[in-house]
Amino acid sequence: MADIVFRRTGVVNSNGSVSGELRIGSRTWPTIERGHNYTFVRQGTYSLVMSTKLTGRHVQCLRFHESEAISTHLIHDALNDSHQNLEGCIAPGLTGDAKGIHDSAKAMSEVWAALGGFVLGKKVTIEVQNNIVGTETKEQWVRRREADRAAHAH
Repeated sequence: MADIVFRRTGVVNSNGSVSGELRIGSRTWPTIERGHNYTFVRQGTYSLVMSTKLTGRHVQCLRFHESEAISTHLIHDALNDSHQNLEGCIAPGLTGDAKGIHDSAKAMSEVWAALGGFVLGKKVTIEVQNNIVGTETKEQWVRRREADRAAHAH
């Protein structure tokens, strides 16, 4: 079983954000993602690495790292609890409502504690149970993104 289980609830808020849940052991946190028109991680089981966000705010994060093609997808706290400050990332909150999540930085501290603390380079696994839209799998998504990267490298 994966260290973390993540699923979208199927709720799209009026502001376009997409609600979900992040579960570690017996703990669950509401989550938020940017929305339908933005990149998102696809269903499947992934390896994550504890890392630092390299663009914008340099905060601690969990990085999807199996392929460079998806390495910009992260789990981290949302600046000002706003889904608009996320680009392909997942942010937890202590609470959630029709506008999104609240106390994201505090929730991320709880996530680190539930994973035994932040240790740069430590690996954990996550099972992403469903997509925002479509049926593309992890393997299909990674292959497509790798092909896109290769095509734009020339």
